[in-house]
Amino acid sequence: MEEKNNFGEIASKNIKIGDIVAWSKWNSQESEWKQLLGVVLEVKNTILSNRMVCVTMVMPLKEPKIPIELFTFSLKLVSSGSKKGV
Repeated sequence: MEEKNNFGEIASKNIKIGDIVAWSKWNSQESEWKQLLGVVLEVKNTILSNRMVCVTMVMPLKEPKIPIELFTFSLKLVSSGSKKGV
C-alpha cells in the first residue's frame, strides 16, 4: 500500500519556524483581497473533518497580534528565518 502525504504536507517542506509568510484575506468593506504577513510559530499535522492536514500557527505582524492557525498550503514564503553557516 502506497503511503500518501497529509493534505498540505508538501507545502510545509519549505516553511520553518521563524520564517515570514504571507496569506490573503478578503476585506468585504473594501471589496478586495488584503495580503497579510506573519511569523511562523509552529508547523503541525492535525485532524480536521476526519482528514489529516498540515496547519501552521502564525503570529501576525499587524494588530491584533494573536496567533492564528492557517492551512499550510495557503501560505507563501516571504523571508526565511534560518541563518545558514551560523
